[in-house]
Amino acid sequence: MLFFFGTRASKVKERKLKRTTCPYCQTQDSFVVSTFSKYFHFFWIPIIPLFKTHIAECTHCKKSYDKTHFTQEMQHSLENENRLNPAKRPLWQGCGCLVLVAFFAIMMTISFYGVYMRSNNPEKYKIEVDPRLALLNADIDRLSSIVQTKDTVTLALKQCVDDDIVGGISTEDIAYFTKQNDDKLLILLEIRDIKKIDSKYRKELIDVVEDCMRYTNPKDSITQYFIGIEGKWNTVLVKTPFDEDLGGRFADKQLLLPFYGDKPIALEEKEMGSVLVE
Repeated sequence: MLFFFGTRASKVKERKLKRTTCPYCQTQDSFVVSTFSKYFHFFWIPIIPLFKTHIAECTHCKKSYDKTHFTQEMQHSLENENRLNPAKRPLWQGCGCLVLVAFFAIMMTISFYGVYMRSNNPEKYKIEVDPRLALLNADIDRLSSIVQTKDTVTLALKQCVDDDIVGGISTEDIAYFTKQNDDKLLILLEIRDIKKIDSKYRKELIDVVEDCMRYTNPKDSITQYFIGIEGKWNTVLVKTPFDEDLGGRFADKQLLLPFYGDKPIALEEKEMGSVLVE
């Protein structure tokens, strides 16, 4: 994401410098001094006012001077003007700062209110966590590029991947994990350099896995396949008998949870159900 920030300046006032002489053309009382106010901005929204600068221009010869090159009489005249007719900074240059203060005040108020409500009614704000997700994460942690010879399913899968996947990916670095649950099979792959494959072609990895499983499962002992492919940082592809997420960038790994069985019913719901039956 790009951020645009920096400093900008706006003219706030013009005044004449009285009793002055231009050092270049010797014209008297010909200076007009412009005062600019600088401020820090974020996405062009004024946040913090900074300082003022003064530029004097001779209306006769058009020669300009910044404040560091003012003559002594120009300095004296500007000081008099600042006392009698000061150049005030506009309020809008600090509006961003006020907006930030208001924003953080609102966020803090919402946070404290949320803490207060959770402390007084913890059950209402209790976050329900599916216990199957812990099982899935544990299996993802077991991904390994070292395949045991006795693991015939994973060994066959690795052979298919080595033969069918092209495109610059190092197949030796691909990690695997398979797990059977009755007639269901969980298949996990981790391809850390998957970025070498364009996202619109990544779903072909799922086709490779499915073709391999059909070839190595002639007796149809497995009827449901739950396939998940991990990238370097996140799940990128998921396909199950019930749903799929094949966008190739970010996939919902929770689609794999039915492999571990139905979602457990909370104890309170079970007790409620038994009361209703009775």
